[in-house]
Amino acid sequence: MRSPSLKQKLKSGVRLNGCWIETFNPIAAEIMAMSGYDTAMIDLEHGAGSVLDAISMMQALESRDCPPMIRATSADCNTIKRVLDIGPMGIMVPNVRNTEEAQAVVSACRYGPEGIRGAAPVLLRATNYGKDIARYQEWMENDFLLIAQIESKEAVNQIEEIAAIDGIDMLFIGPIDLSASLGQLGQFESKAFIEAFEKIESATLAAGKLLGAIPFADWNAERLYENGHHLVLSGADSILLREAAEKDVANLNDALVEANRKKLTLG
Repeated sequence: MRSPSLKQKLKSGVRLNGCWIETFNPIAAEIMAMSGYDTAMIDLEHGAGSVLDAISMMQALESRDCPPMIRATSADCNTIKRVLDIGPMGIMVPNVRNTEEAQAVVSACRYGPEGIRGAAPVLLRATNYGKDIARYQEWMENDFLLIAQIESKEAVNQIEEIAAIDGIDMLFIGPIDLSASLGQLGQFESKAFIEAFEKIESATLAAGKLLGAIPFADWNAERLYENGHHLVLSGADSILLREAAEKDVANLNDALVEANRKKLTLG
């Protein structure tokens, strides 16, 4: 019996956590998966990897039972097609700004006649290279998780309409770009930012859609979960490595200072 998909878990009320894969190193991805995250978002938007690299990341994550998702580079339909064809559990599309773009994203994820996704199912990793075409089509209908990232003033102004679009499963807030779009980069305590953030939260939940974000400033994971968020994506492999290395270097420097102090004292 197959385990429930990420989408089915979220729809059942389970709150999930996850990490970001930025380094595109399979060993790092495997270690992240071993740490116990519910899912991992392979970042093609800001990470340095290609679609082929993303497959290696998926293989590393799947080997440790961590369901992989992918953030696409853009909302371009051909970009979305290439990401879908390699078979992630879900896809995040960055900076969906209005209802037209949101509808286009849904269309890009569906084969005709409902959508415009190019069809070559016999070739795809997503269908086990043609072995499971019928099962894949059923899976796309019931288990595939489509996430639209909301990170602009324009999207906030149309948030109720975007949230109502059939086929969008989750709205995921990008706080940094949202603050920049409001002309207040990094000013997360400003009235305009707070009102925009809370408007996205309330409209998403009112529409019965899933909600997600990254922890930032005073919006830690606990606060996000309390506000109704279903998915919180936190640590990035690159940042966690940097922070751990910096801490280790600081500890070594402190140890050297202490050793020298004791030597002088005893000297």
